[in-house]
Amino acid sequence: MSTRSVFLIVLGLSAVLLFPTVFWPFDYDQGTFAYGGWAVLHGAKPYIDFWDIKPPNIFYTYAAAFALFGNSVRAIRLFDYLNALVTISLLFTLAFRLWKTATWRNLAAAIASLVFIIQYYIFGHWDTAQTETYSLPLLIGAMLLVIPEKQSSLSIRSVFAGALIGIAFYFKFPNALFGILIATALWSYSGKEHRIKSLIYLCVGFIAAVGLESLYLAINGELLPLWQLTTSETASYVSSNYSGSFGFLQNLRTSAQALDLSCVIIGIVGWCYWLISRRHEEKDAAAIRRSFLLLILGVVIALVAVQLQNKGYKYHYAILLPWADILIGAAFTHVVCAASKLIRFPRWSITVAILLILLVSSFAWTSRNPLQDRTSELMNIASGNEPANGYIATDSISNYVIEHTQPSDKIFIFGFQPYVYWKSGRQPAAKFLNTIHFKPATVPKAERDELVTSLLRNPPMLFLVEMGDRYTSQGNTNDDSRTTILLRYPELEQLLLYQYWPLDTLQKTIIYHRR
Repeated sequence: MSTRSVFLIVLGLSAVLLFPTVFWPFDYDQGTFAYGGWAVLHGAKPYIDFWDIKPPNIFYTYAAAFALFGNSVRAIRLFDYLNALVTISLLFTLAFRLWKTATWRNLAAAIASLVFIIQYYIFGHWDTAQTETYSLPLLIGAMLLVIPEKQSSLSIRSVFAGALIGIAFYFKFPNALFGILIATALWSYSGKEHRIKSLIYLCVGFIAAVGLESLYLAINGELLPLWQLTTSETASYVSSNYSGSFGFLQNLRTSAQALDLSCVIIGIVGWCYWLISRRHEEKDAAAIRRSFLLLILGVVIALVAVQLQNKGYKYHYAILLPWADILIGAAFTHVVCAASKLIRFPRWSITVAILLILLVSSFAWTSRNPLQDRTSELMNIASGNEPANGYIATDSISNYVIEHTQPSDKIFIFGFQPYVYWKSGRQPAAKFLNTIHFKPATVPKAERDELVTSLLRNPPMLFLVEMGDRYTSQGNTNDDSRTTILLRYPELEQLLLYQYWPLDTLQKTIIYHRR
């Protein structure tokens, strides 16, 4: 079967298998990005009119999704679905190009794509539509540009590859580390006489992309606040993570969970077999070894990027998937080859059997909880027992806010439900969309004073305070938002006491009405 036919089959199957993700809901992070995207469409400026620790491209992405598909949860899920299909297309192409001298390249590319689909369901709604998942087409695309299908000049390709890394940088700053991977691939695949020039062009593309966006941010007055945010609140948040120092072993354990342990085992077994015996059978083992080392470098860079963030949330590992999945796809073919020498059956039947074993193992053992939870959730949506796109579609807090305020009224949420701003169309009384960085026992004085002063000067019509939002990964205390105000924000406690009535409680959230 031709490579094009295999690719079309894989893409069609991916489109079918991933389509149910269109009905997934929002969670905390997506709610923050949703308000940011909505606010951008209405003329607001990130870091000035609203505040979050993420670089700006995620807000522009959500704004684009709303502009194309309407202001809804479904719009973001549809946009993310299309992003996943683009990622799979690029992933398949990169796998084929890296293994192009091997007879098993088509199967390896197909398995890499299938593994990515499994992992996407492992990630679920919380860990998708994130900065990392939207970075994947940029990172894979940059790698494809510097590994040409045929020998050709890499000058223009290098500039565009650098530009893609530059755009990815403003999705998440650690993405810049993948410039090392792209530079290594460029050095490896370019002729000796073009290496230095190609690397210079790569740097030019990166600097141009970062420089142009930085200039745009500076013109809008957003660059300095973003810089201050990155060097103060973000650094403080990383260092005061309640779960303590994110260790190397914890990093490896979580990466195995994100990749699926069954896939990791196949990857290790398959490549061990190739290194011990099969590499002697390959006509171009040197090219395969070069691709293998490049992918290992990609895995290492991804793990370092996660380590630097000192949190290790599952969505952080999205940047690990492409490089690991291409390795797993190739390893799968090596396992098939080993099994075909032991079992006298047609190779296609062995391939199907091992693939079924992998799927059953993932669903019933190594990724049982996330995959079975996703299955149960989608069955409930299909049967009508659960609303499509989650509780936000019919959220009681958002509906309450809409019923008890005017569009011009401002509200404030001390807690982790920033989606309410977006869903209700009400602006926050302070620029802070969330209070993650106000949960630690010690908060930078300037930021603390700004929060308190903003609320005292412009008391919101409704003041929402969460109870029970004890997230051990947020800050260095385990207090919920109500306790945090009581213990560390006496000014806000007095504000609530003298200017508000605690009239209602919904979804473990006290709703204070201004008197």
